[in-house]
Amino acid sequence: MQARTKSRGRPRSEEKHGQIMAAAMELFTRDGFEGTSVEDIAVAAGVSKQTVYSHFGCKETLFGLAVSSKCKQSGVNQDEIDPAVAPAQMLPDIARRFIGLITSPEALRVHAVCTASAETHPDLGRIYFEQGPVQTVEAVAQYLEVQHEAGTLCVENPRSAAWQFLCMLKAEGQMRAQFNLKPQGQGDLDNYMDDCVSMFLRAYAA
Repeated sequence: MQARTKSRGRPRSEEKHGQIMAAAMELFTRDGFEGTSVEDIAVAAGVSKQTVYSHFGCKETLFGLAVSSKCKQSGVNQDEIDPAVAPAQMLPDIARRFIGLITSPEALRVHAVCTASAETHPDLGRIYFEQGPVQTVEAVAQYLEVQHEAGTLCVENPRSAAWQFLCMLKAEGQMRAQFNLKPQGQGDLDNYMDDCVSMFLRAYAA
């Protein structure tokens, strides 16, 4: 009798982890934090409540990791920002990924959930801030620090510069998305992002 071969797919535990994360993000953004229970997430993911708790501990932790996962999926993270790529090429790429992230339906709903829950669940805003914006800023700051050390840019405070760059990009595009208004034309949006990059490069030229 032949020995049974092991599956070469993802480990079952990893699959469950991913299923729970996907279910949590969908429910949090659809029903809000208070309107989503661990049981709801377990049912949507096809696992038990105990499995959810064993993977994530509590609903707040799961919310934070879901936000972090969304940011990583966008490509605005340390693994996707190549320090070997020159700023003139890397910064436009970061800009486009970032705009895509902050105007995505999931990101807009998460932001709305945190705003609506600010008084009843103040820790939710902190979790969102730390796992979302702060992680994105740190990834960009690390890139800018490398460029400063290499002499391609002069950025003595990389973290402050990262905040400046990302906040400058939000502008009209994010506000239109938040209020469900007609988005900017792609040409206008591209021109604005290019202008932001050019201004940033001039400000921090070596």
